[in-house]
Amino acid sequence: MFRILGPLEVEGAEGQPLPLTATKPRTLLGLLLLHANRPVGVSTLTDALWPIKPPRTAAGAIRTHVSSLRTTLRLTGLTARPPGYQIQVDPYELDMLVFDRLAEEGHRAAARGELRTAADRWERALALWRGRPLDGLELGAAGESTLADLAERRLTTLEHWARARLALGEHADALPALAAATTEQPLRERLHELAMLALYRSGRQADALEAFRHLRRRLVAELGVEPGQALQRLQRQILSADPALDPPGPSTAVDEGGPKPRQLPPDIAAFTGRYREVTAARSRLAPSPLRPAPLVAIDGPGGVGKSALAVYLAHRLAHHFPDGQLYVDLQGATAGLRPLPPLEVLGRFLRALGVRETDMTTVDEASAAFRAAAATRRLLVVLDNAHDTAQVRPLLPAGPHTAVLVTSRRVLSTLDNAAHVHLDVLPPTEAMLLLSRLAGADRVAADQGGAQRLATWCGCLPLALRIAGARLAARPSWPVRELADRLSDTRRRLDELRFGELGVRSSFQVSYELLRDGTEPDDRAAARAFPLLALPDAADLSLPAAAALLDLPVAEAERILERLVDCQLLAEPAPGRFRLHDLLRLFGRSLAPPPSSAALVRLLRWYSAAAWQAFRLLRPADGRPASAGEWAEGGDAFPGVESALDWLEAERANLLAAVHQIAETPALPAASATSLARALFAFFHVRGYLNDWVEVNEVARAVARRTGDPIAEAHASRDLGAAFEVRGEYPKALDCLRAALDRYAAADDQRGEAACLNGLGTVYDSLGQLAEAAECLERSLAISRALDDRHSQAISLNNLGEVYCGLGQADRAVESLREALDIFGGNGNRRSHAAVLSNLAQVYERQGAYAEAQACYEESYAGFVALGISVGQATVLAQLGRVHRLQGRHAEALDRLDAALELAEKLDERRSAAVSLHELGITHDELGERAAAREAWRRALVLFEALGVPEADEVRRRLAA
Repeated sequence: MFRILGPLEVEGAEGQPLPLTATKPRTLLGLLLLHANRPVGVSTLTDALWPIKPPRTAAGAIRTHVSSLRTTLRLTGLTARPPGYQIQVDPYELDMLVFDRLAEEGHRAAARGELRTAADRWERALALWRGRPLDGLELGAAGESTLADLAERRLTTLEHWARARLALGEHADALPALAAATTEQPLRERLHELAMLALYRSGRQADALEAFRHLRRRLVAELGVEPGQALQRLQRQILSADPALDPPGPSTAVDEGGPKPRQLPPDIAAFTGRYREVTAARSRLAPSPLRPAPLVAIDGPGGVGKSALAVYLAHRLAHHFPDGQLYVDLQGATAGLRPLPPLEVLGRFLRALGVRETDMTTVDEASAAFRAAAATRRLLVVLDNAHDTAQVRPLLPAGPHTAVLVTSRRVLSTLDNAAHVHLDVLPPTEAMLLLSRLAGADRVAADQGGAQRLATWCGCLPLALRIAGARLAARPSWPVRELADRLSDTRRRLDELRFGELGVRSSFQVSYELLRDGTEPDDRAAARAFPLLALPDAADLSLPAAAALLDLPVAEAERILERLVDCQLLAEPAPGRFRLHDLLRLFGRSLAPPPSSAALVRLLRWYSAAAWQAFRLLRPADGRPASAGEWAEGGDAFPGVESALDWLEAERANLLAAVHQIAETPALPAASATSLARALFAFFHVRGYLNDWVEVNEVARAVARRTGDPIAEAHASRDLGAAFEVRGEYPKALDCLRAALDRYAAADDQRGEAACLNGLGTVYDSLGQLAEAAECLERSLAISRALDDRHSQAISLNNLGEVYCGLGQADRAVESLREALDIFGGNGNRRSHAAVLSNLAQVYERQGAYAEAQACYEESYAGFVALGISVGQATVLAQLGRVHRLQGRHAEALDRLDAALELAEKLDERRSAAVSLHELGITHDELGERAAAREAWRRALVLFEALGVPEADEVRRRLAA
């Protein structure tokens, strides 16, 4: 799903947001979507991507961006179409196309005289807009022209919607949108005309006339013209109270006799947000002769604001139902109270409607009598806090002019004809707004940081926010940060979120007790499982992970998890993945039995075993799993590298959280932290997650030091050194690797020594200290040969080949690299094979054999792409750019170097970014583009100086020339 009616958003097949952060790919995709299903010329795309001075290689860069979009977002519909590119999307996949379709349906309904249907379609179309289309993107002249046309379509649709609402006598509903639109479009006369009519029909004649005077002053001052004839005529009609302006009467003749109950609770003064939900529910609930009695069922966890939304909606819909509004709290999730029996509720409703119930002793009789009494009435029925479908079904009227609004913690999926509205927590901006309304806008504005922390600790849950706001309102001397500080302590957070009769814990307790006291075996099993599911700090849990945690077969675990989802104690944001709200996690932990660490250890073993299985695929023949002990045992094998990487990507946040949780929980085995950190080495290296790589190994090293485990500390220090090296922080890398070498030497761990010497050699190579690099790598190779460790030999040989090349020893370099290629080819290590090809290409390049070098680089790049290794791709793209330049193909060189720089910057891989910029400068200089060359070199110098490498001197010389 693509959304462009606001900031650009892209959703995957499962509804998950897809990452798209780089500006140029966002702009390119946005412009293509704005012209969906039509080709957009390369010149138009170039103008948008480079509005000031397009590079010579703009067409190649666009090809690279298109390829990147196809890969990262899996856009099979993005293809080359003369004179440029086209994205093919289904009419339901792009909100702009959905908007156009709904608007057209509205026009067709209006032409048939079906104003209610037309207003509904137009309202649904307008609800798709989230702000300025493609907000934040500069789209060039062609894009801005199309955006202006799109904005006009929205305003026209808004005017049609307002006219329909006014024709239906719903001027109060139309007025807020018209007031906002006239502020946004202060000179658009048609909007002002509709707004004046809505004001007049709302009994605000003076405001309508003042709106006319204000518009006239502005038109005269800014344009030098008077209002048009239509507006002047409307002003005269308002002055004379022309009866032609009166709202239309009821469109349907119904029974006006009998009592008209008004049972709604007081309106919600501080109701905030929920615009989409309100819009969808209102359009569904407004009565229409074209459909049966509408029914909206609102579900969501305790405290999320279901009742507040229902009451707010009911008050705004009440004018549609002049024969009465019935309301009942069904007590389906009320602490200490039994759910109300349907017969009791029907008795209340019948009495409110003036029906005698003398002989009605069964639910069927009473339900039939209620349907008969409601058949000719315009009634709104609000059934709040329902227990289940069986409680609700007898309470449903059937008349064509009635509507029903139901709230429940459970999804009432078997209700016929129901439109379901699922409530989640508020977005952060709406949470802040609710706090402002409850605690005072000035108070929140004075401490924005404290208010944001407070909203975070409340989990943006409306009940928690209301309690926090009420506590602040009751303590005017407290700054907002005082309550935020109190809530920061997880041990007391639920106790702090209590005020008067409101309490987050008690709200959750009701849902839990309904399960615990349930009559079905799955209910009690789910109640037992809930506290255990709250133990991990994971962002979410996959089904297999939850099964491991619960020590259950997957099928049985799935049945229990789905039961918890039904009861709103657990969310399922994507199929097979389950998530706990932060406050529900704290509540669940408060229920967990004391010896609960065993469940966490089961989960950690599952995570660690799976991570090691993935490691074996990513680095075949690497000896690390053999030294990992019991934590590397077991686990389901992945069918291939791609599935292993997919699993690691899905669990990435959870694996990081697990390492931190082990470090913070003395009851958990420390060895699990260092093992998990080691197992993630290959993944972080392959995907370039350098910050994660550093983070987990710093935590693992701290755990090892705390527990006095020198070998575990050495493992973490070695991997930390490797991460710092890739990140270009060479002094830190040297410190870590030297410390690890000392630990391994003291323990007589020769494999560890060889690995550290290899790492030191590559760092010295990067620093230009080639003699020191060769010494370390030759020592590493000698140890590996003595141990008959073929994998480690190949790694050292590969790195030695690069160093020998730098020392001018081409024959030794080729000999080392060929031997490394043979070993990696034999053990199936495709990543290392691609890396060796890159180094062999450098040897050919130094010998002037550019064709051979290019062939090796391209084979290396293809290998890295096939494996999804982003860091390798960035490095080899820069090298390919250099070889193209050396062969005089400057356009191809710029194409490759631009792509390398963009990828390196995305990965925060500073060495590759600096090299790309250096080469870009040389290429521009050879083309005579001195300004572009100097700008590239200035940027490269900043990076090289931060890295502390010799290339900085060469860049300085070029800038000084």
